[in-house]
Amino acid sequence: MNIFRPLAALALTLACSGPGVALTLSLSVEQIKQATQEGDTMYHQLGAYEWKNYLLKTYTEDVILAVNSPEVDGIALGTPYERVRYESFLDSFQDMPLTPEGATTLANSLKDKVTFLIYTHSPRGVGEEEAQWQQAYHLGEVKPSDTREHSYLDAYKPATLLIGAHSLVAQPVIDGPYRDQFTLPTGGAEFRFLGVVKYTFDLSGVPAAARATLRFRDSAGKVFIQSANLDKLQ
Repeated sequence: MNIFRPLAALALTLACSGPGVALTLSLSVEQIKQATQEGDTMYHQLGAYEWKNYLLKTYTEDVILAVNSPEVDGIALGTPYERVRYESFLDSFQDMPLTPEGATTLANSLKDKVTFLIYTHSPRGVGEEEAQWQQAYHLGEVKPSDTREHSYLDAYKPATLLIGAHSLVAQPVIDGPYRDQFTLPTGGAEFRFLGVVKYTFDLSGVPAAARATLRFRDSAGKVFIQSANLDKLQ
C-alpha cells in the first residue's frame, strides 16, 4: 500500500499549535510510552496526523499549485519524541501497532538526533521528467538505479544546520519519488513526482540552544533558510 500521499497531504495541512515544552534528545521510558500512545490515539480518534509545532513552514496547500509555487511544499522537524509518535501513528495506520520493544529500539536509534523533513514535488510534469532522464541514460550521463527511479530528488545535496556556534552537515536521505496529480494555476491537472528529503543531524556534544537554522538548496539550486525554535518542541 502506498501510504505516502495521504500522510504528505496531512503534513502540509495540519499546522495546529501546541504547548511549549523542552526539547528532549534522549527519551525516558515514560516519554516513549507517551509518544507511542499519542501516535496511536491520533490514528484511532482523528484519523489524521497532527504535526503541531513540528511543522515549521508550508508553501503549498495540499496538491494545489499557485503561480511560482516552489518545489518545496513544506518543512517539518522530527525530534526523537515526534519520530516515535509518527512511527506509532504510521504503524497503527497499517494495522501493525508499535510494540513497546519496537518503540524503545527506535527511540534509542534516535538519541541525540533531529531530522528535518523537506516535502517536495517535481518542478515539471512526470512525462517531461521521464523524458529528461531517458535522454541522460542514452547520453551515458547517468546509469539506471537498482533502488529507486531517478528524478529531481537526485539533485538534492548536503544541508547545513547552524546551532549556537556550531555548524553541522547532513547528507540527504530520499523517500520517493512517488506520483500524484496536482492542480495547476490554470485550473488544469498534471501528474508530478513528489517525495521527502530527510536531513538528520547528530547533536551529541552540541550545547543546548533555543534556536537552530537549516540551510539547503532545492533541485534547481534555490536556497532555503528555515529557523526552528527548539525550546518549543519536545
